[in-house]
Amino acid sequence: MKITRNRLHVKNTIELVDFYSKNLGMQNFGSQASPLLGYDAQQCLVELVGGAQREYIAQPDALYWKIGITLRDLDKAVGFLRSEGYPVSEPRQFADIGYMSHLRDPHGFAIELLQQGFEGRAAPAGRGHPVGGQATLAHITLRVNDIAAAREHCETNLGMRLMSVQPVKEYGFCLYFYGWSEESLPVSDVEAVENREWLWARPYALLELQHLLGGGVGAPGTGKDRAGFTGFAWQDAGGAHNYLQPDQLKDWL
Repeated sequence: MKITRNRLHVKNTIELVDFYSKNLGMQNFGSQASPLLGYDAQQCLVELVGGAQREYIAQPDALYWKIGITLRDLDKAVGFLRSEGYPVSEPRQFADIGYMSHLRDPHGFAIELLQQGFEGRAAPAGRGHPVGGQATLAHITLRVNDIAAAREHCETNLGMRLMSVQPVKEYGFCLYFYGWSEESLPVSDVEAVENREWLWARPYALLELQHLLGGGVGAPGTGKDRAGFTGFAWQDAGGAHNYLQPDQLKDWL
């Protein structure tokens, strides 16, 4: 089993396909009418569904936060994006989590660029697109209030495995990373910093839960005309894509 889709309801799929293709080097494994964007058809893809009437407005207390793209050489990717005139934050080593930068797509959806190695530990980016030639769509990040309920759902209902716990108490949150991988961790302790660069180099997507220690995550907006996150999917042993939608996650809030 593996995470295969991050589904976004948007106003203009054509504009976003153009951005993700030209700037982030993604391919469209779907169709013009039903785009599926990513770096490998067997990995996680961004699924764009058109028809939204209202603009997406990112909120710091919303259930959905971002996708994460891992890279071998973050500075090369950021340099390319800036040369194309696209705004991206200055790369920095964030605590003992990773060397990262952030940007938003033309509709306001957040994207994190995360180097597989910590600051000063870039690997050769390789040939091809400066971003897409070295990238993995690696994370779907959701914010939660009730981490016990979220963990119960992930571990008991979905059978996912907790692969890393990363406390960031000075910023008031803790990160939990889930997947279905059976790979052995370099260090058995899920809080071990030594596991993190290894984790960022995995060739598959993980579900990242940002537990806000003070609470405050709001319920998702409703309405068919509203743009935003409408769920993520995983592929089971039979090949079917199973979607978990925001209204099924209310006990996490």
